[in-house]
Amino acid sequence: MNEFTVGVEEEYQLVSPETGGLISRARDVLELDWSAELHPENQQTMLEIGTHVCRSAAEVDRELRRLRLQVASTAAAADLRMVAAGIHPFSRWEAQERTRGERYERILERYGRVIRTEHIFGMHVHVAVPPGHDRARLMNGVRGYIPHLLALAASSPVYEGEDTGYASYRTIIAHRLPHTGPPPCFPSDDRFREFVGFLMETGAIEDEYTLYWSIRPHPEYPTLEFRMTDVCPRVEDAVAIAALVRALVATAAEGKLPLPGAACSESATDELLAHNEWEAARYGLDATHVDPALPGGKETLRDGIHRLLERVGPTAERLGDAEALAGIEALLARGNGAERIRAMLPECEGLAGVVQWLARESVLGVGLDRRRSQREA
Repeated sequence: MNEFTVGVEEEYQLVSPETGGLISRARDVLELDWSAELHPENQQTMLEIGTHVCRSAAEVDRELRRLRLQVASTAAAADLRMVAAGIHPFSRWEAQERTRGERYERILERYGRVIRTEHIFGMHVHVAVPPGHDRARLMNGVRGYIPHLLALAASSPVYEGEDTGYASYRTIIAHRLPHTGPPPCFPSDDRFREFVGFLMETGAIEDEYTLYWSIRPHPEYPTLEFRMTDVCPRVEDAVAIAALVRALVATAAEGKLPLPGAACSESATDELLAHNEWEAARYGLDATHVDPALPGGKETLRDGIHRLLERVGPTAERLGDAEALAGIEALLARGNGAERIRAMLPECEGLAGVVQWLARESVLGVGLDRRRSQREA
């Protein structure tokens, strides 16, 4: 089972320690970075990291804590703080800078204003698909659980100073681009490759990286890449979700996951999947999930997550990730990032206070607390 290796990418905000506002200084942080593990993204307000290939959720935990410490320490050297949340609560795009480079310029020319205004921060989970398994068929099996993962990770309810009413407004912003949302159904990886080749030959996409589906076969690595989730303020939530994604793929490979919308036509299933993803972005863990296979055709997403945990639990046990997967129950009890941000709004002195709280949450338990004690001693 350890051939189902896992890796995580996270995107972090760079903010002012005084005002909490977004700061376009990624290049300054990168100049100070000695690790070569911090990477630029389309916006200068953002830094990205990626873990090493991990054989357990425990390794993911160690990697994310190590990398968050690296980002936070390097940002602090540039008089900045890092924040892990899907969008910034109040900063607008007009004052920010984009990252320069040939690829970024092509993306801007293709998508225009959408790219200039897009300051969103996600978490991508990669699970290796071992030889002998078809990535496209596995993608068919797991795409029905996009809403479950999205709701667990949702951390972007406030945008440009206003509570949007959404749990993941980052999802709504991201879906302004083409080729987003649940992926189509493909009978095989060969048919998927034919479709991608057609899109590239006709100029519909520049390359496979501009397929922004919520799940996709990665263009370079032999993985399924789960792209729908906001970055989580708390590292333990990110680890629990990564454990769930890994168990989900391994369970699908064992043929133990029911196909979503099996009672519907393929096009009707696609419509249900798109609706359920929107519902999870809107209502988070309070969403209603619809599927003709369910009694009465629907269930609460919380109930669906509990049923999913029961289904993938034995696989997670065999993978050695049972302890990490138990973190999903803790997340459900504590609330996702969106719920906790809303709970903090009355307690913080304005949205700048919310950002300061998020900055503390983002490095909770990564080592900065111990270093401060050592300095004081």
